[in-house]
Amino acid sequence: MLINHATRQVTAKIVYYGAGLCGKTTNLFHIHAVTNPASRGELVSMETEIERTLFFDLLPMNVGLVKGYQTKFQLYTVPGQVFYDSTRKLVLKGADGIVFVVDSQELMEETNLESFQNLNDHLDFYGVNLAQIPLVFQYNKRDLKNIVPIERMNKMLNESNRPHFAAVATKGSGVIETLREIAALTLAKVKETLEHEKNKQEKVAVRFAIEKLPTVSSIKEDQTEPEKIPAKESPPVAAKAKPTSPPAPESLLKTDFLKEFEDPSRVTIIERLNVNGGGLQIDIHDGDGQFLKTFRIAVSDKTKKINLIFDVRS
Repeated sequence: MLINHATRQVTAKIVYYGAGLCGKTTNLFHIHAVTNPASRGELVSMETEIERTLFFDLLPMNVGLVKGYQTKFQLYTVPGQVFYDSTRKLVLKGADGIVFVVDSQELMEETNLESFQNLNDHLDFYGVNLAQIPLVFQYNKRDLKNIVPIERMNKMLNESNRPHFAAVATKGSGVIETLREIAALTLAKVKETLEHEKNKQEKVAVRFAIEKLPTVSSIKEDQTEPEKIPAKESPPVAAKAKPTSPPAPESLLKTDFLKEFEDPSRVTIIERLNVNGGGLQIDIHDGDGQFLKTFRIAVSDKTKKINLIFDVRS
């Protein structure tokens, strides 16, 4: 799943998987033919002399914004034959939803089982459990003779009782129904992911552990213009040193500092802020206290003020 926070757009990947000649390509051709051209991209075919992979973008027209983000789907097919295994594995990478297309003919039972095991093996390679991914079964070619009953195929493949549809892809039967179901399941996953992203941002807090820093009131005094000393022949009188204020407690600094921010929850933790050896060192940690990065900024003895702006993104 690709989330672009700048454009507020989410792209979810749906892969049609199954044995060779089971009807994956027919599904995509039909979907592309019947959907509104304004809601879909161009059908792209990546072909070599021995294999072909199809994909195109599809923008659902009745969904609207999901958590403020526009969602679109990318539909992919994989080469069915086993000797295209490396390509199938590559296309499956990053899949957010899967349609497993089954050839309903009795003579294809063993091939369907091998293809389903192959799907599980590739997901294991990427460290993904099939139980965690939206999955829909499509039992295709129901118009042919010598077909396996759906109950038997469910027992053989669909032990987790995922949604399933009978289909005749060459006639368009069951194709859009399958698409709607996998799109709805994948969209629920998109909402869950975006909600998790939002919660991660809300959990971000700000905390300071400061070794040497004047109070907020003394900072304001330092920012005032120095008094102009009139030119005289007599030597200038040395200015009396101003009494230094004791370091402000952490809670006071946090409160005063956060007043300057429109959304304090977007500020990350600055665990350590100190001037050491003519430089400013900043150690940044995430909301769980894990160390992220150290910044070191050279500071001249003439430096009076340093502005630090952090753009926090999940």
